[in-house]
Amino acid sequence: MSIGTVTRGTLRPQDLIPTFLDLAREYAPEHYAQLCVSPFGPIPAHAAEDEDADWWHSEDAGYLLEELQDLLGESAPAYCYFGAHEGDGSDFGFWPDWSALDDAVHDGDALKVSDLADVPDDWNGPVLVVNDHGNATLYEAGAEIWGAV
Repeated sequence: MSIGTVTRGTLRPQDLIPTFLDLAREYAPEHYAQLCVSPFGPIPAHAAEDEDADWWHSEDAGYLLEELQDLLGESAPAYCYFGAHEGDGSDFGFWPDWSALDDAVHDGDALKVSDLADVPDDWNGPVLVVNDHGNATLYEAGAEIWGAV
């Protein structure tokens, strides 16, 4: 899964909902299948064909948008969240939750090192590698979970 922007520069439901549905299809296929009970999915046919349809500004569209954001948040990689970037409310994506990572390191639930060679042989939890340039990569069981530059 990529960390970073999936869509930016818009808060229009008619832009966000289709993008979030595509992400749900990829990252939460079971839940996506439940959402899509019609050929157009959860979007009414008239709205799918007309981005100016009133439906896009309805409570139903708002609820769907909220449900998709929650679903994608649940599908986010370890120590990440889905939502708007802290510095730009119209930049949606998957972002590292630095606070949660700091807490995990502080509590001994995760390890923070500058090189994988610094990981003790008996460690089997998440490992955050932060190099001297500030690039961060999270590993779990030796496999890369995500990286942020």
